Amino acid sequence: IKAGRVWVNCYHNYPAHAPFGGYKKSGFGRENHKMMLDHYRNNKNMLISYDKQAMGFF
Repeated sequence: IKAGRVWVNCYHNYPAHAPFGGYKKSGFGRENHKMMLDHYRNNKNMLISYDKQAMGFF
């Protein structure tokens, strides 16, 4: 069997972090892997001040 994912006596019973895809010419790369977060995320900065005085930005 040459397949990306095969189930025997169950369906969708796999860990959420299990990689999927990327077998032969079925697609590009793998899904559901920690490494793929780099492709899906947008980095943003957030300033959180715990000071009782307002900083005056808004």
